[in-house]
Amino acid sequence: MTDNLLQKLEERMMTLLAELENLRKETHQLKQENHNLKAEYSSHIKKLQNLVSILDSLDGTNVSAMRYESEAGLQEDVEYATA
Repeated sequence: MTDNLLQKLEERMMTLLAELENLRKETHQLKQENHNLKAEYSSHIKKLQNLVSILDSLDGTNVSAMRYESEAGLQEDVEYATA
């Protein structure tokens, strides 16, 4: 009887140890994946910041030219409409 209980206890302990090892491996993989995702997120943020910076620089230089062209076009439309 005692041998039977010890055998069941040993089997249960082996099962729990195997489960624990699997959970450790999964935790390690998830930590690695989390690290990779954070790095990817950081990379995307930098790319977006660069794009916004480029758009801001284009906005600063081209807005004046676009406004001038737009105003000139409107002036031509007004002159044409009144002629």
